[in-house]
Amino acid sequence: MLIEIERLNERGTDFEHTYTPADFSLEDEHARVASAVRVTARATRTRGEVRVAGTIDTAVETACDRCLAPLAVPVNVSFKADLGLAGDAGGANELQDADMDFSTYEGDAIDLDEIVREQILLALPARQLCAEDCKGLCPTCGANLNEKSCDCEQRKTDVRWSALEELKNREP
Repeated sequence: MLIEIERLNERGTDFEHTYTPADFSLEDEHARVASAVRVTARATRTRGEVRVAGTIDTAVETACDRCLAPLAVPVNVSFKADLGLAGDAGGANELQDADMDFSTYEGDAIDLDEIVREQILLALPARQLCAEDCKGLCPTCGANLNEKSCDCEQRKTDVRWSALEELKNREP
């Protein structure tokens, strides 16, 4: 979705947009949009600077980090994006702390898709687990230990680590 800069003013313009899962890609091999992406936002413009603030509601399908089972992660995030016209640096060559939350746009429109994609990916937890007590996969046969136990012999600690094991088990 494109936001035309010329249509914006200081009072702001409200807009809503819904992407279908087929029309929106996260461009991430480990996650995909599982439900409609609903964006509700307000865009304002003061001189050459544009602020877009709003909310994003969707669900993302990903895999558990321990057992690889598919899971849906709800994403409900508020966001704010400040943008300035590209090439309008005002003579400054060095980034300041205030510039870290600032992006640029080119031309006469802002592509909302990139802002939404970035915000969804940033909202995902760093670690995805189907359950806190997920047992994961057997390192030998790959069986999902949440569904069944396996008869694989669990190896003891690598002999190279035995000195640390002894140190750990020592009485203080």
